[in-house]
Amino acid sequence: MDGKQFAEQYRDQGYFIIDDAVEPELLDLLEAASWRVVDKVRSGAVVDDVEGVRTGGEGVEPKFVSGLIAPEFGEPVFAEYLESEALVRYLRPLLGDELRLGWVQLCAIAGDYQCGWHRDVGPTNRDNTYEKEMDMLSTYRKHMVKWHMALVDDPCLWIVPGSQKRYRTEREHQCMLQEPEGDLPEAMRVNLERGQTIFWDGNTVHRGFKPEGMGDRLSLMGALIDHRAEYQDNEKGDQLWMLADNLRPSLPEPTRRYYDNWRTLAEPRMAG
Repeated sequence: MDGKQFAEQYRDQGYFIIDDAVEPELLDLLEAASWRVVDKVRSGAVVDDVEGVRTGGEGVEPKFVSGLIAPEFGEPVFAEYLESEALVRYLRPLLGDELRLGWVQLCAIAGDYQCGWHRDVGPTNRDNTYEKEMDMLSTYRKHMVKWHMALVDDPCLWIVPGSQKRYRTEREHQCMLQEPEGDLPEAMRVNLERGQTIFWDGNTVHRGFKPEGMGDRLSLMGALIDHRAEYQDNEKGDQLWMLADNLRPSLPEPTRRYYDNWRTLAEPRMAG
């Protein structure tokens, strides 16, 4: 399957899974760096700073750690990963050649975890009319592609293929509002092996569930954006730390170009 076919599957089914979107040597470096990040967050060696990185608190048990490319972590491999050809070659057919920075985040969960059925459109958008929901699905984050890359085997993501382009079913509506852990007959569990990457549309109906007996979950979650698209406030997220003066000098090319593209558009909006 070539890049065009992967892009067609993404538009039709809302996802595709790749075995070689990270080189083996880089995969080893990313896993080792991720465990060090976990240790630094747990110990309080790197803590929350509104003008620096975001870890969830001081000396906390990490779950989702942003700011991996910040120099405070001392792990330049994450920025190098964002610029790697093995990754970006799968994004170009969907986003073009000129990209801007979205995020790279570490999912590191030692204990139980589940996140109920939803779309990535916020909790206030789970009970829309047909017209509003279809309008939202046709526009929300359509210029962005996100992915999960498993640093250890990861069977935690469930998605409903094709749901990113249609109105919710009655059962999906029930699960998103009242039964977040309920069964959806069309759902598919994504069983990622170490080193596999799923590129997927957050407008799909999906959930996260860590099965009983699984060890630590350790995955990288990233997103890059088509720089031809207008900046939208839903890109902003928890990114104030990215305005820190020490970030840009620490980035390699072309990750620095991604950052410059992002900052040119985002800084005026975030400062306001």
